[in-house]
Amino acid sequence: MQAINHFNLRTFDLNLLLAFDALMQELSVTRAAARLKIRQPAMSHALANLRTLFDDALFIRTGHVMQATARAKALHAALHPLLLQMQEALAAKARFDPASETRTFRLGINGQAEAIIVPALVAHLGQHAPGIRIQSIPIAEQAFHVLLNDDRIDLMIAHASDDLGWLRREKLYREQYVCCFNPSLLACSTPITADEYFAAVHGLVSADMDLSGFLAYMLRHAAAQLQVTHSSHNVMTLLAMAAQSPLIASLHGRVAARHAAAFGLAISPLPFDVDDLEVDMIWHPRSDNDPALDWFRALVRSCVP
Repeated sequence: MQAINHFNLRTFDLNLLLAFDALMQELSVTRAAARLKIRQPAMSHALANLRTLFDDALFIRTGHVMQATARAKALHAALHPLLLQMQEALAAKARFDPASETRTFRLGINGQAEAIIVPALVAHLGQHAPGIRIQSIPIAEQAFHVLLNDDRIDLMIAHASDDLGWLRREKLYREQYVCCFNPSLLACSTPITADEYFAAVHGLVSADMDLSGFLAYMLRHAAAQLQVTHSSHNVMTLLAMAAQSPLIASLHGRVAARHAAAFGLAISPLPFDVDDLEVDMIWHPRSDNDPALDWFRALVRSCVP
C-alpha cells in the first residue's frame, strides 16, 4: 500500500475539492454556492483559489454559460469517484455476519465458568457460525485489566471484586456453591451435615477468580477443621478425583448440575451459609460499538444456563 504524504496534503484545503465538484455539477457559481450552503462571494473565492492551485482557468464563461476546461474535466474524472467513495465510507455502518465471518474471539475465562459457558458457545458456533473460533485464556484477576487495555483479550468472564475503573461490567449470573462426593466411597447423607463435611478431606478449584471468596470464608470460619488434600485449576480434574477418592469436592452449582452425574457423584448443598458469587462479563469501552463484539457478548448471555 502506497503511503500518504500527510504533510503535503495538510497544506491543501480539501474543502476546495468539494467546491470544485459542486462547480462541475452546476456550472454556476451561484448554484454551486447554494448546493454547499455558502454565500456566493465565498464560492467565488474558492474558485479563485482552485485556479491558482491548478494553474488553469478551470471554468470559462461563454455568454451566460460556464464551460469546464479540458483540465477541469480530467480532474473531475479522477476526483469525483474518490469523493463518492469517501461519502460511502463515512455513511457506512460496520456490519458483522457471523454465518460468513472468519474470526477468533479471545475469551478470558477460568475453569468453572468455562465449563458452564464454553460448551454451549461451541455448540452454537458449530451450527450457526462455522468460521468463528473461541480461544479460552485462563487469567488471574489482577492481570485482566492490563490484557483488556492492551487488546490481548476481547472479553473477560470473571468474579471481579475490585473497582474496574474505565472497564465496562455487566452482571452475567449469580452462582451458588455446592459439594459433590462419591456415595460408594464416602458414607455421607444428602444433604450433607456440617459434621460430615468438616470430618471429610476436600478437593477444591484453586483459581482466585473462581473460589477466592469461598476459600476466604472457609479459612476464616473453619481453618482448623478443613482438610484440603488437593486443589486444581481444572474442575473436571476435581470431579474425577471425587469419583475415585473418598473426598468432598466443593464447586459451582451449575457445574455440578451439568457434570456430576457423569462421574457418579451425589450433589448436596453446603451445610452452612456462603454468599452467592457474582460472575461478570467485562470488556474495554473501545468495543462498545463493535458489531462483532456486540454479537459475541449477546451470544455469551444466551449461553448461560
